[in-house]
Amino acid sequence: MECSDIISDILKVGIHNYSFEHKLQLKTKKPTPRLSLETVDGKRIPKFQLSWYTKYAWLAGSENLGKLFCYYCLLFRGEKTWGSDGISVMKNFDRKASKHAISKTHLTSQEQFMLLGANRIEHALSEGHRLAVIKHNENVGVNRRILKRLIHVVCFLGKQEIAFRGHNEDSSSINKGNYLELLDLLSREEQLLREHFMSNSVFKGTSSDIQNDLISCITSVLKTKISNELKKANFISIQADETTDVLCKSQMSIIFRYVVDNKIEERFIGFFDVSKDKSAFGLSEILLTEIKNWNIGDKLMCQTYDGSAVMAGQKNGVQAIIKQSYPKAMFIHCYAHQLNLVFLHGSKSIKSVKIFISDLTMFHTFFSRSPKRSQLLREKGFKLPQSFETRWNYHSRAAATITTHFIELKKAITCVTDEDDWDPITINMAYGLLHKLSNFKFVYLLCLFKKLFLYSDHIFLILQTKCTADVQYCVNQIKIFSDQLIAMRKEETISICCKSAMELNRELQYSEKNIIDLKILTYEILDSIIVQIEVRFKDFINLKFVELTNNTSFKDYKNNFPMDKLMELKNHFPDIFNLERLQNELEIIYNSPDKYLTPKDLFNYLYKNNLLDVYQEISKLLQLVLCIPVPTSSSERNMSALKRIKTFLRNSMNNDRLSNLSSLAIEKQMLNELSTDPTFIDEVIDLFAKTKNRKIDLIYKII
Repeated sequence: MECSDIISDILKVGIHNYSFEHKLQLKTKKPTPRLSLETVDGKRIPKFQLSWYTKYAWLAGSENLGKLFCYYCLLFRGEKTWGSDGISVMKNFDRKASKHAISKTHLTSQEQFMLLGANRIEHALSEGHRLAVIKHNENVGVNRRILKRLIHVVCFLGKQEIAFRGHNEDSSSINKGNYLELLDLLSREEQLLREHFMSNSVFKGTSSDIQNDLISCITSVLKTKISNELKKANFISIQADETTDVLCKSQMSIIFRYVVDNKIEERFIGFFDVSKDKSAFGLSEILLTEIKNWNIGDKLMCQTYDGSAVMAGQKNGVQAIIKQSYPKAMFIHCYAHQLNLVFLHGSKSIKSVKIFISDLTMFHTFFSRSPKRSQLLREKGFKLPQSFETRWNYHSRAAATITTHFIELKKAITCVTDEDDWDPITINMAYGLLHKLSNFKFVYLLCLFKKLFLYSDHIFLILQTKCTADVQYCVNQIKIFSDQLIAMRKEETISICCKSAMELNRELQYSEKNIIDLKILTYEILDSIIVQIEVRFKDFINLKFVELTNNTSFKDYKNNFPMDKLMELKNHFPDIFNLERLQNELEIIYNSPDKYLTPKDLFNYLYKNNLLDVYQEISKLLQLVLCIPVPTSSSERNMSALKRIKTFLRNSMNNDRLSNLSSLAIEKQMLNELSTDPTFIDEVIDLFAKTKNRKIDLIYKII
């Protein structure tokens, strides 16, 4: 009930129909709105004065009725003029109010108002009722303390990504699961918990439903905090990526990135099962729903996905569908991810490369699946890098390791084939790997890709570190990379790689036919990569406006203002910036060497020195630049969390529980900060008590 409606509601319902507790609440809700009341009295126009509420403590107003009332007489049926009819004529108001204030009816009503709640008759007559109230309030306090312990246990298990439940949770079980075992451990040292579990038969807080509800409530409060941050942010970007969980379900991870206060925040929103529909329409429907649910459409400036056709298609891809609803949401690739896709594209389109990439993975798989084999490799003084398809530079490290330790690796595999204490399956697999090390095409591709990876690793590092700082430099480096690949397209490259292959394995010999076949294959690989670079990096130049905040160029901008980059900003975001003011602010920055700072440090400087209002447009530009997620490493971390939470032994959880547990695991820092805040715990308890309308005494204390 709004304050301005209280009086009209009382007059409509009748104060006698209100409960005692409701009447007590009304004591502190006297409405005092500003009213537009005036009376024409000849040449004078007496008007309502807000100061009358202070002068007459009993005075109240109704905005709906447009009248003034005596709040005491209204509640206790005092003088009719002031208690039910109301005063709307302002002529001689002070005289009327002063006269009413000393009337017997008003004084009687005032006494009743002051004594309301002080001497309730049933409380005075019933000592049992009074004791019951005290007992109820004690139960509320104890139950909230118990629930606080349960919440801390849930937060701990969630942050540590530890399974909650056991296979057998009966009282006779040796291992009841981490949730129950941890509560049991705490109860041994804490009397409050021990007494609760021994005596309480109504609410113990140990069932699977309670666990799920607590996880859900904690996540809901976390998402409320995220929602509050989103309201404060000026610009927001959305990241999405997809992976397959242990049950072969496709899970799409969604992340929001934004700047709030002076911090860059990347918040995990959830995992969404997209197994049934992985089309552009199906994926975009989920994204559009989440954008609407979180109410961020007006602030959405950027969308970042991988470079697959479903996500990045110019006409029918997810990014195009999202842009139809939110035109400002420019599409940015994860460019380090793009580089990986450039090479993986070759594995999909060229059979020999597809087999080669598979073989690189098999070497690690062979040695990692057995401690005995792993020990054999360690004795040779090296180990193979772990296989991660989502890690951009895995294939590079695998090729480099096998090339560097080719002789040692061959000796280790030969040991398996020659010695008698290995099982037949291991020996058979070892023969297959030994054949690969003696295969002219595999060893040649090993040398070729090692050479290619030297160039690509350099570009990978640049895209990871300079992508949002110096776009032109990145564009130039990509062009150099493309030129290097074009320069490799000659017979000398084939000769060098053949020579390197024969140095690795001296038993190899390359016939003229082999060289012709390898030449055709090499040119096909190089052509494929060159084309992929042109296609996948063609829109990189769209980030040109980011260079306005490139501190390494400020000195040059001082004498030659980058108007082309400012116009690029205008083209992408025409209605967001005051370009004239932005240009003036940028010129001040460019002429101040003490402000030659990175975008993050510059924004931090403006924030800490209360200069955001002085540099309004630059502040907006910096927030926009900082919210662009060019490297999407956060998505990869989320995928890793998914694989840790939903494992072979823990695979039956539904998607809601999976998302909620993932939120606790991924938002560790946020949860750490909030879990020590009593307000956070109270919010979780209140939400939990309202879930399913629980009857346990958790919230309400009786006055």
